Amino acid sequence: MWRLPLGAGHWAGLDVLDPTERERHARFLRAADRDRYQAAHLGVRLLLGHYLGVPPAELRFSRRCRHCGAGHGKPTVAHPATKLDFSLTHSGDWVALAVAAAPVGLDVQEIGDSTDLAILSATVLAPAELRWWREQPPARARRAFFRYWARKEALLKATGYGLAVPMNAITVSPPDEPARLLDWSAHRSLDGPVQLYDLDTGPDYTGAVAVLSSLPVRITQAPLPLGAVRSALSGG
Repeated sequence: MWRLPLGAGHWAGLDVLDPTERERHARFLRAADRDRYQAAHLGVRLLLGHYLGVPPAELRFSRRCRHCGAGHGKPTVAHPATKLDFSLTHSGDWVALAVAAAPVGLDVQEIGDSTDLAILSATVLAPAELRWWREQPPARARRAFFRYWARKEALLKATGYGLAVPMNAITVSPPDEPARLLDWSAHRSLDGPVQLYDLDTGPDYTGAVAVLSSLPVRITQAPLPLGAVRSALSGG
């Protein structure tokens, strides 16, 4: 998992983006939104180009759903041919990318004070989770809620189902225990064994990564070296 630096000064070379990506970047009115988009999409091209040994501008992506074939699926690399999977997340000051040799999902959530957890809890939490969560003191409950949310978002990204599976149909372990899937009650089946891990994202965020594989998983987590970014995007 790579954390991508924010700020237009870290990134150059918008020409490596395709026309649709450049158009979307230009549409953002707020500088912070443009910065997150720029870091995310240039970072994806830079890192995947490095992994696959191709120039960033030559990468092509597809949103074909692997379950139904429609164009609303999780982004995947369409060219060059590869079995590598990736997952992108952004929240607050965090923009990050996970790359794996199996279906992967990454999510980071900012622990915000403005979110009304009482309203969201019934749609995010399964019955057993909701009972546990309501017993926690307020400060602990807020962080625990976002940990639940990050774990489930990561899992839904890895499966490719996204919003097609309700979060409250999934039960994961309590936030004070190691992350693991306890129950999948959704009407759509899982693609394979689930491995779920919490990430160290600092005191104001919570994060998780899910990998659909029975093979051993080793997670590395690092910031993207800024020198490498500038060198690669300038052709150095």
